[in-house]
Amino acid sequence: MTEPLSSSLDALTISDRNNDDDIQYVQYRDEKHLEKIMKLVEKDLSEPYSIFTYRYFLHQWPELCVLAFRNYDESNEERSELVGCIVGKIDTEDNTQLSTPEPSVKSGYIGMLAVDSNQRKKGIGTSLVCLVLGQMRKQGCTSVMLETEAVNKGAMRLYERLGFIREELLVKYYLNWGDAYRLRMWYTDPVMI
Repeated sequence: MTEPLSSSLDALTISDRNNDDDIQYVQYRDEKHLEKIMKLVEKDLSEPYSIFTYRYFLHQWPELCVLAFRNYDESNEERSELVGCIVGKIDTEDNTQLSTPEPSVKSGYIGMLAVDSNQRKKGIGTSLVCLVLGQMRKQGCTSVMLETEAVNKGAMRLYERLGFIREELLVKYYLNWGDAYRLRMWYTDPVMI
């Protein structure tokens, strides 16, 4: 049984941000959602991903995959419409060879964010990113990184509004020879665990 997500953001903030009251945020639990996730991402992103890429993220970091359903029905999830998803991971970098006080640093990574084109401009993407950023912060990340197509102005506005900055231009980064920006956001006061 899949339960609605309870996260570092309170439910009131999420429901206030959406114009539709019928959007429910659910944490990934198992592969019953995988086919819907793959279809949504394939429609939205230019890069093709194999099922192994999805499983790499989803099996190791299920708490960093959040799904947005429209007309969510827990008793019959097949009838629920997946309108958004975000997939992330956390890397731990070893700093023992550097002269730093921290022996290792955790860094979050957002690998995929997709929102159905008919559901955009409703705050779903912002809510998904904020939910995952909250999870990453709770797990001790000091920063979060991602790449997005340089021509994707909507995604650039979303991420920059949330505090991400352009770190690097990646020329011909994607298989379609499209350029990308690597964006990073630093937490100003990381959580101590």
